Amino acid sequence: MSARRAVGEGSVFQRKDGRWVAAAFVPTVQGGRRRVAQYGKTKAEARAALREMIDRAAKDIPAPPPGLNVQDYLAEWLTHIERHVGPTTLKAYRANCRLHIVPRIGRTKLAKLTVRDVRLMLDDLRRDGAGARTVQYVHATLRAALEHAYREELVSRNVAKMVRVERPKPDAKEPLSVEEARKLLTATRDDDDHALWVVMLMLGLRRSEVCGLRWDTVDLDGRTLSITHSVQRVDGELRELPTKTRRSTRTIPLPALAVDALVRHRDRTATSSPAAPGSAYVFGTRHGTPMEPRNLTRKWTKLAEREGIRRVNLHGLRHACVSLLLSLGVNPRTVMEIVGHSALEMTMNVYGHVNLDTQRRALDELDQSLR
Repeated sequence: MSARRAVGEGSVFQRKDGRWVAAAFVPTVQGGRRRVAQYGKTKAEARAALREMIDRAAKDIPAPPPGLNVQDYLAEWLTHIERHVGPTTLKAYRANCRLHIVPRIGRTKLAKLTVRDVRLMLDDLRRDGAGARTVQYVHATLRAALEHAYREELVSRNVAKMVRVERPKPDAKEPLSVEEARKLLTATRDDDDHALWVVMLMLGLRRSEVCGLRWDTVDLDGRTLSITHSVQRVDGELRELPTKTRRSTRTIPLPALAVDALVRHRDRTATSSPAAPGSAYVFGTRHGTPMEPRNLTRKWTKLAEREGIRRVNLHGLRHACVSLLLSLGVNPRTVMEIVGHSALEMTMNVYGHVNLDTQRRALDELDQSLR
């Protein structure tokens, strides 16, 4: 037995079964203090555990509830964040927890979770055939959950942050060129959906934002358009939801081409919707309901096939808007505000494609300046 310690210093002793124990009174999440014991194979391990407990107690960091494992904590965390994340994100978090995290480390005590535990979980996920993107998303889910646990002082560090996960290499995405964009707008000039393609291509709206656009957020006289909400399919039904991020809620000036297209679209559809003029969806159905986002994707696929436009996914129109603006020399910060990105890095690194023509133009300018 170790020498008697002063009150508050804790103790280290050996059990009859040979295991070493570190015990100390520490603060709890619920308030007050309780005696906590940690075990080690050697006396040195127990002493190290005791030093950590005393250090946390000195900083008034509470001990996690006894017996709280990863599975129970994730269930609590998912309930808490329902009000703070979008339905699509919440659905992905729940699926990652249920299918991948809980089956592998759900029984592990939250306070005992190590960097190695997380790394082995991801290795096991890869062995089971999960792709790089799935591994990345599962890791991001656990990292977000443990960051919340760290803020609530349930763990002393976020061990998921210490595990390196390779980012999957993105597929090369060459956005529509100026010529291709012009071909798109020319080909749809007399179509009922012409204004739809003008708005998507020139303003870089997300699919959900286009489907949720109402006439009362469009000021044709003032030549502005406001993005205030989106439409998404959640749990089998269409719902009107807040925008993706705080910066996604924005007001955009309308160029003349967009104003003309929207005026013609308004005049054409003014009597076809049963909804009140102000509340009607700009690109809604004849019944006054919002357009199904998947139907918008189908419209784009059929249009590209019919007009011989190079196949890019629907989100590629947003890519094209950013790339064309940057290639014209528009300040990246301005582009960021137009398309509603939450960070400038997103505008430059993910969407800021630089095609061969843009590179050639830049080097030709350098060539001229050096002559």
